Amino acid sequence: MTHRRALGTTRDRLLTALIAGAVLEILWTVYLGWQLPRHYNAHHWDLAWVGLDVAEILMLVGAAWAAWRRRAVLILFAIASATLLLLDAWFDVTTAGHGGFLESLLVAILVEVPSALALLWIARRAAHRLLTTQFTTGNLGRLPMRKVPLTPQSDDDVV
Repeated sequence: MTHRRALGTTRDRLLTALIAGAVLEILWTVYLGWQLPRHYNAHHWDLAWVGLDVAEILMLVGAAWAAWRRRAVLILFAIASATLLLLDAWFDVTTAGHGGFLESLLVAILVEVPSALALLWIARRAAHRLLTTQFTTGNLGRLPMRKVPLTPQSDDDVV
């Protein structure tokens, strides 16, 4: 019984922290919406955009590696890549200048959002495969995620 109570306490703490975080984020967002200037000249604008694109590249390369090696960490890389693509689409469209809005909107609709949705689909399929195969083989708890295969394989394939 003590073990279950400890898990319940941990779960309760997690739920409390998540709800508190959401409430604080709501308050912060309302405050920012009220206080931020409508126009702002950003320093290091180029670094911010290139940094976001480099992060996207790194996550996509990580996803490609994980897919090639059939590793469960594909789930994390795919979700991170999708999140960054959606973030990129959002900021491209919302910060587009007078002449760049239509181009940004088209890239978001035709490339970034569909790519993000495909990556989320990949993550969902990989998670389903992981949950249906790895619990039965017993690999899930004894290997780091970067080494857990998505499908049962020989021990020689675990790098």
